[in-house]
Amino acid sequence: MLWHILKYLLSFTIPAFYRKIQIKNVHFFKNNRPMIIASNHPNAFMDPIAFSYMVYPPRVRYMARGDAFKPGLVSKLLESIGIIPIFRMQDAGAEGVRKNNESYKLVYKLLKKNKKVMIFAEGICIQEKRLRPIKKGVPRLIFTAQQEIPDKEIMIVPVCLNYSQPDKLGSTLFINVGEPFSVKNRMSEYLENPNQAMLSMMNELYQKMLPLIVHIENPNNDEIFEKTCKVLEKSLIEKKQLHSNNLNHVFIVQKEIADCINYTSKYHSDKFNLFTEKINHLFNVIDKYDIDISTLKNYQVNNFVLFIKVLVFSIVYIVYSSVYSFVKAFLFIPYQIAHYLAKKSAKSVEFYASFFLAYSTFIGLFYLMILFFILKNYFNPFLILAFFAFNLSFIPLLHYHPIFRRKYVTLLKILKNKTFALNLSKNIQQTLSDYEYLLYLSKGN
Repeated sequence: MLWHILKYLLSFTIPAFYRKIQIKNVHFFKNNRPMIIASNHPNAFMDPIAFSYMVYPPRVRYMARGDAFKPGLVSKLLESIGIIPIFRMQDAGAEGVRKNNESYKLVYKLLKKNKKVMIFAEGICIQEKRLRPIKKGVPRLIFTAQQEIPDKEIMIVPVCLNYSQPDKLGSTLFINVGEPFSVKNRMSEYLENPNQAMLSMMNELYQKMLPLIVHIENPNNDEIFEKTCKVLEKSLIEKKQLHSNNLNHVFIVQKEIADCINYTSKYHSDKFNLFTEKINHLFNVIDKYDIDISTLKNYQVNNFVLFIKVLVFSIVYIVYSSVYSFVKAFLFIPYQIAHYLAKKSAKSVEFYASFFLAYSTFIGLFYLMILFFILKNYFNPFLILAFFAFNLSFIPLLHYHPIFRRKYVTLLKILKNKTFALNLSKNIQQTLSDYEYLLYLSKGN
């Protein structure tokens, strides 16, 4: 019951946090088959919450670190929403690990009923654009589950969650679901040599998950990846005739950029370093002047058309900004309280989004109830509800205000200094050519 209540509440607050969430191959879950879903884990409790939100129905249970299960109400609450505790040796010692037997039995019981169980294969929660090695407990769970339920074929589904900025409001999440596979035909190999079978499964699962995630091999290249995306991503999307509002298309381009950086930084360091210098310079200019690349690339029109375009944008921007400021003021109190409590409660950046989502859901609900009982003494209740509906329905559009503002600012800069815009556009085009040369090298040419 509690899970269903929370599910409907979160269906309002998740779109308020993320600008866009998209899932690929969700149809793999629309069946009555037992599944173990192996996922990466960049964003604490937000990962299973967002995943469950996008997949439902069916309902997905998931395994989480057992040290979150404090005795009493907290433990009962977590269990009621479908969380299964899993203990690590470094957290709970031998006693905690022994408790895993009970958790495994619960997983077997769920799989016998054709349920879906999610496990975080890396065994650690950290915000980075790379896939960490798979933990031994994952193949152990897969094989023992199939051994316990020999009459069913348990499907293993690799999944990777790709956030643009996991802890930031208005960011995006692309859930990339890989092809399901089975280990039922490998049970004889497991029974004959368990360690070798589990090692083979760890490596295979890693290779199946790797294409589903933007993976930067060297952490030192994280910054240049982000800057390259900022400078060239929209140009590459346009050149490939893809669409920037499709997160799968964005992923395709980002994955290509990451693979190119991984290869050329290792095997063509001189050319990569030269490219890095150019990207750093362009990024500094774009960041300093708050330039929107797509607007800059498409400005080549005559003065009259450009003036009319700026005029229309100005009118829309004034109206949009007025509504934006009004809705933001209306939500200021619950937002600030939720933000403060989330920052205070989160022991690391990975937990901020989860805490903010939880606090904002209940604080926002309480805030609206209090406000309603105050205003109903002065206004018609239906008018108050309409007022609330207007503000709440506008929340997803708040995420687009910074994007629209950047486009508007870019148009003003073009109108003011066409030479600057033309030179910057040429520099971006030249850097795009340099990138394509690196890409050519990365393909082994």
